[in-house]
Amino acid sequence: MRAPGVRSHVPEMVVWYTDEQLMSMLRKWRMIYLKPDMGSGGTGVIRVKRRGDAECAVSWGHHSLRCHLSELPLVLRRAMLRGHRYVIQRGVRLATVDGKPFDLRIVWVKPGEKWQLTWMSAKIAPRKNATVTNVAKGGTDARIMPTLRRMQPPVDAEAMRLQLKQVSGRIVSVLGTRFPVRILGLDMAIDKERHIWFIEANTNPNFHGLRRIDPAGYRRFIRARKQILKHGRKQSQ
Repeated sequence: MRAPGVRSHVPEMVVWYTDEQLMSMLRKWRMIYLKPDMGSGGTGVIRVKRRGDAECAVSWGHHSLRCHLSELPLVLRRAMLRGHRYVIQRGVRLATVDGKPFDLRIVWVKPGEKWQLTWMSAKIAPRKNATVTNVAKGGTDARIMPTLRRMQPPVDAEAMRLQLKQVSGRIVSVLGTRFPVRILGLDMAIDKERHIWFIEANTNPNFHGLRRIDPAGYRRFIRARKQILKHGRKQSQ
């Protein structure tokens, strides 16, 4: 948040969940997400949308219900994964393809002294009102350029791809100065105003099924990962 080229791309987040923080975030934003401290594949993620002054729509997994604002903390405690702490993050109204929201997976690696971009792809949600886009929850992996060409609202696809590269490059540079990481898979998003957002980072990005949609990108990632592993073995000797 202190990095000038990054902070405008980070949605507001509260660590950790309390009922008071929940209500504070809902007063600021009409949509928020609650995410567990550990996990993958979108498991445990909860979306809350404020409907008017006193009603909320809550969605998680295959569940969706409406409740009064006063009942929300109890509903959330039933939906949360046991044994996990939760963060609260401002929700982003995602751009769409064929009416379905999508976000982006951007992977950078650092086999030597410099970060290298090895992968960009999209994850398209299974339905228009889906809570998450994760493939594990029914989403679909897609190539980046065809997705950007079809997105609504429309954009200059090549210009947006370059902007995504620039923003994600700044993010990995910042994270790389704070943590001993050499592989970062960023979850990024474009909202309905065409603004780019950084949602979260993964140090062990899942490539299951991605080899099919971009074999060349997959090979780049595998080569870079081998270099990183080789570099790590040399340092440990």
